Amino acid sequence: MGTLCKTSAVFIANKPLQDFLDVVDSIENLGYEDLFIADQALRKNIYAWATLAATRTNKIGIGPSVTNAYTRNPGLTAASIATLDELSNGRAKLGFGAGGHGIDKFGYDQSQLIGTMRDAINAIQRLTSGETVTATRDEFSLHEAQLEFKPIRKKIPIYVGGRGPQILSLAGAIADGAFLGGGLLSPSGIEYAQERISIGANSTDRDPNDIDLRYLAFVSVSQNKEKSLNAAAWFVTMLTKRHASITALKAAGAEDSHIQKIKELGDIDSISPLVLRNSISPELMNLYTIVGTPEDCQTRVGELVDMGIKHLTLVPFSNEEKNILEVLEIFSDFDCISN
Repeated sequence: MGTLCKTSAVFIANKPLQDFLDVVDSIENLGYEDLFIADQALRKNIYAWATLAATRTNKIGIGPSVTNAYTRNPGLTAASIATLDELSNGRAKLGFGAGGHGIDKFGYDQSQLIGTMRDAINAIQRLTSGETVTATRDEFSLHEAQLEFKPIRKKIPIYVGGRGPQILSLAGAIADGAFLGGGLLSPSGIEYAQERISIGANSTDRDPNDIDLRYLAFVSVSQNKEKSLNAAAWFVTMLTKRHASITALKAAGAEDSHIQKIKELGDIDSISPLVLRNSISPELMNLYTIVGTPEDCQTRVGELVDMGIKHLTLVPFSNEEKNILEVLEIFSDFDCISN
């Protein structure tokens, strides 16, 4: 097995508060480096939950994974993440991306996505460093904006999340790190991601090795493998049907016929998890997930480490046997996880 890998976790904020607090109160002892809260769609408020996490922990990084420039003006994001940084005594990390399926509810025009992300990240970096910012776009505007308080750090780490070629190159060009979106968990997917990061880094005379790469994996574990697969089925189907970069999936080894089978499904919200799961080829499911029995998952993590992954960002899904905390507890015991 390869070198020890690090892990962080993403909590999707649509669960009861107590489920989140159970994770928050345990996660530092489980050895996870960061706890991120998904900021997509009309879920529970990221900064309210992140504040709870900041006040109940001492060492892990905390922040959104990922927020965007459409539903949140970059000026408000700069003020919010700087506030969280102060509350957590310098532990905030900002995940920034296209917005995923959360944007669908608002109907924003994302035709200028890369430029919008680039200008938004630039504005956030400048605002948190104390500068006055003016930026005018169709997507957002700032007019002589300046934070009305002094952040405790001038530079808060920013991670760009995505899987498309242009987004990954943007991460390499301007970000501290990248959340390499679901669908890239294969040798060719890793090669593709690193190549795109390097293209971006080289364009701004940066060392690609300085970019902190974190690979997203949707995880669920139980003694019944079918239950684990069912737990991840909707999310894998939704991403493939609505938002995944086809270029990225093909680069990772997905077959056209497997992608098209998902694209041709009807209203996935009305289809049972079992039917959805049976519509996903094992090869496609494997590009997104670490699922199955504890033994299956341990083997899969070892394979990913041997492929060269040094940091896994786990997106845990509960199933009929295990809740989210129990899933994270099981993964924390695996041989390749750094505690």
